[in-house]
Amino acid sequence: MINFQEISRSIFGAWMLARFDANGLLLFDNTVRAFWRSYVAAVLAIPAYIALVMMRTPEAMIKVGSLSALFIQSSGYVAGWFAMPFVMLYVCRIIDREEQFCRYFAAYNWAALLQITLMLAITILGKSGVLPTPFASILSIITIIAILIYQGFIARTALMIPGMGAFGMVLLDLMLGLVVESWTTKLLIGHRLFGG
Repeated sequence: MINFQEISRSIFGAWMLARFDANGLLLFDNTVRAFWRSYVAAVLAIPAYIALVMMRTPEAMIKVGSLSALFIQSSGYVAGWFAMPFVMLYVCRIIDREEQFCRYFAAYNWAALLQITLMLAITILGKSGVLPTPFASILSIITIIAILIYQGFIARTALMIPGMGAFGMVLLDLMLGLVVESWTTKLLIGHRLFGG
């Protein structure tokens, strides 16, 4: 079982990478065990994710029952955490970076915990009226750009690839995220995923 020391070390490693300190990567083991243990970040992020969903999803948009909505949101959350690693396993084989896969995703997953927490903080500031709506919107856009740059830095550093390759990884991640989000939204409003 993962202990508090490993959780703190992993979060600190993700924080170092957020400050563009490549030494943060050294705090993540390059093992299959480290890869799977990094999914503790997904568990820790659940409260922030639930809060984000509640603040961002208008009640009028949900056309299915509450149990169905819970199942759909839960499935979307799990899919969101596993889509990129699944696709990247094959990409890493193609680009001969399979050896770096586990460390990359250990860092990637712990970084996602920081990203979700940051987005929650920005959303709370906007929804609570602490920030004027236009300023909150601009801040959200700046935050999203910063997160994409952060993800690119992790990909470039962990996979030892050029900047353009890292940009490609970020773009792939963004596209997968949009697909999962659009499928989740479609199901919530009572549509089928395919054919209507």
